[in-house]
Amino acid sequence: MPRILIAVPTFESIFPETYQAIWDLDKCGNIADFKYVKGYDCATARNKIAQAAIDGKYDYVLMVDNDVVLPKDALRNLLEDPVDVCLGYYAHRGEKNEYSGRMNVCRYDNPNEFGFPYRNYPFESEYTVQQLEAMKAEGKKKVRIHGGGMGCALIKVGLFPKLEFPWYDWVNKPDPNEAMLSEDLFFCERCVQAHVPVYTDVRVGCGHIMRKVQWPE
Repeated sequence: MPRILIAVPTFESIFPETYQAIWDLDKCGNIADFKYVKGYDCATARNKIAQAAIDGKYDYVLMVDNDVVLPKDALRNLLEDPVDVCLGYYAHRGEKNEYSGRMNVCRYDNPNEFGFPYRNYPFESEYTVQQLEAMKAEGKKKVRIHGGGMGCALIKVGLFPKLEFPWYDWVNKPDPNEAMLSEDLFFCERCVQAHVPVYTDVRVGCGHIMRKVQWPE
């Protein structure tokens, strides 16, 4: 029976809705422990979580951002026909801190389109919620992607020693007008380098908590 570490990387605290969703997860009878890594930047926190999963001899680590709400069957679906890396998906923040129509998983139409270590994902490279829901309606489950956010990410712990360290890092290009590479996409690039495919499960659509901010007109 797999051992799973469920962990939240955050500099701040966990939204109650996120913690409640983790508590309510269908663990499928698996042994699941919880870890909360606070007070570090996200890349450092994710690296610490990965190392803790290795040291604890876990089979999987499920990383959940502190503002992401998982559906109850998220873990069950992610574990079905397991792969090394499988992501859930959720909406981007758009302008004025409102939801945008874009999801944070990038399609795999052209794997040679981007170069390591800097990547600028064009909006048209990202699936929309309508596209993902359509795939779900067609009976699809896991779809290969080029990369995505790791607000909900199930990773086989045995993968980490096979990848170059650091597994997560935040990289800014010297020219401020050019692209940056966030820590989650950095990890996806590590996977690309190691020829490890990344997937999203179209059944695992997650909530993304936002506290409304009053913007000046």
